[in-house]
Amino acid sequence: MFHHVSVMLKETIDYLNIKEDGIYVDCTLGGAGHALYLLEQLSDDGRLIAIDQDTNAIENAKEVLSDHLHKVTFVHSNFRKLSEILNDLNIEKVNGIYYDLGVSSPQLDVS
Repeated sequence: MFHHVSVMLKETIDYLNIKEDGIYVDCTLGGAGHALYLLEQLSDDGRLIAIDQDTNAIENAKEVLSDHLHKVTFVHSNFRKLSEILNDLNIEKVNGIYYDLGVSSPQLDVS
């Protein structure tokens, strides 16, 4: 498992004005820091769609988010397919979407 320090974690998620039963999309799951902070604010009726094109990031995130897996749908894909992903999941609207754009240091470490 790799460790990642999320930048502007609280500011990013708080800006979404979280509804505890809402549906949110993390388009760049990565180290799952933002996802964990968001999931801690959701009730069991809330849901997070967690997208990443890196299978290692998804596997790591499953460990990081282990207490909240019942609220997460992991999607191995690229965020450019967001519309298709939501259609496939029969989701017509969401309460918030966020992207953490950039390169993660664990990806640089293994490249």
